[in-house]
Amino acid sequence: MAQSMMLIEKCSHCVSWYDIDTGALQGRLDLPHFPHEFVIDGDFHYAYVGHYGVQNSGIDGTDGRSVIVVDIRKQEIVHTYDLGEHARPHGIGLDGQGRLYVLSEWTGHLLVKENPRAFDQGWDHITPTGGTKCHLFALTKDGRTAYSMNLSSGDATVFNPYDASVVPISIKTGQKPEGRCLREDIHTLYTSQRISNTVAVINTDTLEIERTFPTPDDPCRIYYDEKRNRLVTMNHLGGSFSVFDETTGEMLHDQKTPANPLALCIDDEAAFAYIAIDCEQVQRFNLDTFEVVQTFDTGKEPDVMVILPDGFSKHWKGAA
Repeated sequence: MAQSMMLIEKCSHCVSWYDIDTGALQGRLDLPHFPHEFVIDGDFHYAYVGHYGVQNSGIDGTDGRSVIVVDIRKQEIVHTYDLGEHARPHGIGLDGQGRLYVLSEWTGHLLVKENPRAFDQGWDHITPTGGTKCHLFALTKDGRTAYSMNLSSGDATVFNPYDASVVPISIKTGQKPEGRCLREDIHTLYTSQRISNTVAVINTDTLEIERTFPTPDDPCRIYYDEKRNRLVTMNHLGGSFSVFDETTGEMLHDQKTPANPLALCIDDEAAFAYIAIDCEQVQRFNLDTFEVVQTFDTGKEPDVMVILPDGFSKHWKGAA
C-alpha cells in the first residue's frame, strides 16, 4: 500500500492527508486559524500542532495560545493544551522519551509536558530561552539541552529546559537565525541566517562558531541528507533550494522552485525530497538527479509535512 503525507496548510487553516504516489486527498481536518509547526509521536498515533495564530512572524497578534492534539488514525482533534500567557507557539518537538516541548515566540519561554498523552492541563517546566522573538529550536535526544533560534536578538541561545537557574548562553550567529539542524553525533549545530544569507557551523562542545558559509537569498530552513552527507537549505525569498557539501560548505546545486519554498521532508530511504511550495503545491525531487518526478496540488500555503508509514491510510479509507 502507498504511503501517506500529513501536511499543514496554514492559510487553509487545516491539516490534510495525501497519497504521496497519486497526490489524492485522503482527509482534511479544520483547525483554528493559522496553525503552523507540528510534530508526530513515535508510534504515529498523535500529532501535536502549535496554534501560532498569525500567518508569519512579521504579523502582530497573540490569538494563538494552544497546542492541538490530533488523533491521526481518526483524523480528529482529541485535546487542546492551553498555553496561557505564552502566546504564539511556533517551535515544537519531542525528545527521545516522548516528552513534548513548545516554544513561545511571545514570551521567549520553552514549555515542557512530560506526559503529553495525559490530556489534562498545566506544564511541568517553563524555562526562559534568553533570546528575543524565539522562533524554532533544536533539542538533544535526552531533552537536557535546547538551542533556540531568536529572530530579533540575532543569536542562538543554549539552555537547560529543566533548570531555569542556569543562565542561557548566547551565540551570535548573524541576522535573523531561523533554520536549525542538530547533528548530535558530530557535536555540531547548523543554523541558517535569513538576512545574513549564511549558514553558521557551531561546535556544541565549545559553543563557538567554527566557520560560516554563504547561501542564496533568505535561507529559512536547513536540513541534513544523511545518505549523501549534504545540507539542504530552503531559500524562501530566493525562490530556490540549495544543496551543500556538509564538510566544506561548497554549494553543489541550486534549483529554482515555481514559487517560494516553505518546508522540506526527506523520505526514509533518502531517495526523494518533498518540498512544500507557496503556489499550493508539493513537489517531489530525486535527491541524486534533482529531477522533479511528481507534483500535486494542496490547500493554501502548505508547510510542515511528515510521511506516515506504509499502508497507514487503511485507518481512514474513504474519509476524503
